[in-house]
Amino acid sequence: MSQKFNSRKKIQKPWLNELYTLRKNRTFELGKAAIDELLDQGIKISYRKISEMSKELDKEKKGIHPNSIKSNSALYNYYEENTQLKRKTKKSLSASFKNELSLKKYTSIKINRDLNSLKNRYMKLEKNELVELLINAEQYIAENNQRWIVGQFESFKDEWT
Repeated sequence: MSQKFNSRKKIQKPWLNELYTLRKNRTFELGKAAIDELLDQGIKISYRKISEMSKELDKEKKGIHPNSIKSNSALYNYYEENTQLKRKTKKSLSASFKNELSLKKYTSIKINRDLNSLKNRYMKLEKNELVELLINAEQYIAENNQRWIVGQFESFKDEWT
């Protein structure tokens, strides 16, 4: 017969509620003071920086743990209000890259070029640059295929006339 697992979190301990409230308030006050100090100094706010600053501001020199910021909902909300969240922005192709891409001469590509250095050069490009390069290469191939087909048709037509 299996036993039921009793989590300690489910068991209420009312005699600890006062202690939990005091610690929660202490965490919020130290965290808020640390965030305010970091803002005043112009330092980028992070969990680690808040933890370090809270140790400097704390009279007991204990500070708060970085995970306390996430677990204390009031402090986390204050953190989110005052931090600059990392937002991914789409990078546009630089003008120099677009210009270089438009001037690329596919006719001057040599068959015996060093493929490892070519691979390394492509690995340094960003995704949107590679897409642009691939589109231009496919466009060049499509145009040359069309010219070749027209040339073949013309030479075939000349042979029959």
